[in-house]
Amino acid sequence: MEPNGAARIIFLTDDLGGGTGNHLLSMMNHWDKRWWEVEILSRARLTARISPDVPVSYVPSDGRLNLYPIAQIRALGRIRKHIGGRSPDIVHSYFFWSILFGRILKLEGKIRTLIENREDQGFNWGVHEYSWLRLTRGVPDRIICVSEAVKKNVLEREHMDEDRIVVIRNGVEALPDARVEAAETRKELGIRGDQLVVGMVANFNRSIKGVSRFLDAVPEIVRAVPSARFLLLGRGKEEKSLREKTLALGVEPFVIFAGYRTDIHRYYAVMDVSALTSFSEGLSITLLESMRCGVPVVATRVGGNPEVVVEGVTGYLVPPGDVPAFASQTVRLLLDRNLRKHMGEEARRHVARHFSLRDVASRYLEIYEGFLSRI
Repeated sequence: MEPNGAARIIFLTDDLGGGTGNHLLSMMNHWDKRWWEVEILSRARLTARISPDVPVSYVPSDGRLNLYPIAQIRALGRIRKHIGGRSPDIVHSYFFWSILFGRILKLEGKIRTLIENREDQGFNWGVHEYSWLRLTRGVPDRIICVSEAVKKNVLEREHMDEDRIVVIRNGVEALPDARVEAAETRKELGIRGDQLVVGMVANFNRSIKGVSRFLDAVPEIVRAVPSARFLLLGRGKEEKSLREKTLALGVEPFVIFAGYRTDIHRYYAVMDVSALTSFSEGLSITLLESMRCGVPVVATRVGGNPEVVVEGVTGYLVPPGDVPAFASQTVRLLLDRNLRKHMGEEARRHVARHFSLRDVASRYLEIYEGFLSRI
């Protein structure tokens, strides 16, 4: 079904980076621009590795006055003016303040149809945030949750009506095959050809990602597999303390901090195992990407991770914070080349079959079309 004329959608977000920003921008590449006029309005500058091919506008910061609640009141005013001047058919919001602003503007009659996303289990939302969400729970027309685990959280903590919720799991595209470049990438990182690589892609601004626990497991893994090396990809305020921890643990020679990379496919290509030690997850793009690249995973059994990882088939799931269990399963994979290869191929097939970004993008359009048909 195609709307009559180009439908105008504004994506309102607090942040245009990380897995969420990359997923949103990638998904838009599958939408026919003849039928969908899309714009992004963000409260933070672009940090995603995907370059947008749609207009992006920013809500300017107030500098020294960027304090609660002055900053939020001014941001709401600017967003109100921006949206009022464009009369979108749909506003689709991401993250708390954009979600709340969208609800206020819909109550004011400035927004016709309001759709929201839930990307995680609300790990950084407290009593204040959930009070506002419960108070205004009747406002959004639809909430898209990226996993059943996230949906459960929305039902229990936001008291949302279930008929307003739909689960659409994240998806990924096939990344460029960089296996032929693997030797060059290893050389760049200082990794010898006989060394095995355990990799993690994470946001170092969030302790919830459990990178510190990942480092806690390094000594035990190295004792069993001396040739193991540990590749950390990401950036953030925790990096300094994480580097200090490698010194304290005596594992600095085994750990490589490779920073933030836009050509992430090159680094998946040198991984033998992909690790994720989060304490909370919505539905991890990192898991999907590494599995799509044929890398078996060891991840914590939290959030949407069990909806991605098939236990014992595409990787292993361990309890959050259980360092011995994580180390044991990682060693198990490192010591068995045939097992890694088999699980990696199963992982590649599983994600290609069940987590196609094209299919996800089509499901989002179905949601939009359903509301446009009522106008």
